[in-house]
Amino acid sequence: GFDRGGKEDMPTTCAELPRRSTREKRPPDRFQASIVCQVNTEPSNFNEIKLYPTKDQVVWQETMNRELKLLKDLEVYEDVKLPPGERAIGCKWVYKIKTGVDGTVTHKARLVAQGFAQSDKDYDEVFAPSLRANTLRAALVWAAKNKCKIN
Repeated sequence: GFDRGGKEDMPTTCAELPRRSTREKRPPDRFQASIVCQVNTEPSNFNEIKLYPTKDQVVWQETMNRELKLLKDLEVYEDVKLPPGERAIGCKWVYKIKTGVDGTVTHKARLVAQGFAQSDKDYDEVFAPSLRANTLRAALVWAAKNKCKIN
């Protein structure tokens, strides 16, 4: 047999079990994104919200109400009577769930016009739901430099 420094060879009576890894078992990272997407899903349209649990329905409804209030406060739109034979352009809600750096989840809802339904004669009229503070600041600086009157 094999010399172990003067010790006698000891016969092995039981078969040794194969060595097992002690590493934590978890799915590959490429599957983690799909799990996250399934947990936080965004509705694709207004009617889909009705299929969500009541708690989520309330969150999305509050989000839409905030957006409508913001549009009204900024005087983005005005009620007008349509001329005979004309149809209004439709609109659609676009939903987004955003996660902050600190892990906070924010629900966003944006009301967008369906511009593809706009006829050729109305293409000059544009719609922008809000103005960023940086854009306003830049416009005011430009107006001050050029000595423009601001109403």
